[in-house]
Amino acid sequence: MSNNKLASLIFRIGIGVLFTIFGIMKLVGGPATWTFLGGTLKTLGIDFWPTAWGLLATLAELLGGIALISGFFVRPLAIALFFTMVVATIFKVTSSASFAEISYPLVMGWVMIFFALNKGKYAQA
Repeated sequence: MSNNKLASLIFRIGIGVLFTIFGIMKLVGGPATWTFLGGTLKTLGIDFWPTAWGLLATLAELLGGIALISGFFVRPLAIALFFTMVVATIFKVTSSASFAEISYPLVMGWVMIFFALNKGKYAQA
């Protein structure tokens, strides 16, 4: 295995573990957490079904993390995670969060673009 492939594998698994942990934490948080997460869509003018949207965001993180770890379905779940990170970034910006708070979803959005575009060559080792 080349150094580039090994580095990509380590990167993919590391990011996958993070998203899996955050997904589990949000899943365990239950409907109150999901409603809060879905409620962040109000910044985009979407104010219906906040619990369902929040559960979908939670599942995107959990399943996206598992996909990154396993290497299966990386591209579609990276795209789902990208949109989740876009909403998170917009919410953080509009709620006057510090740059430190904004930077995580912003960077993870860029990372998801990498995985979505390079699924075949770089995301799987």
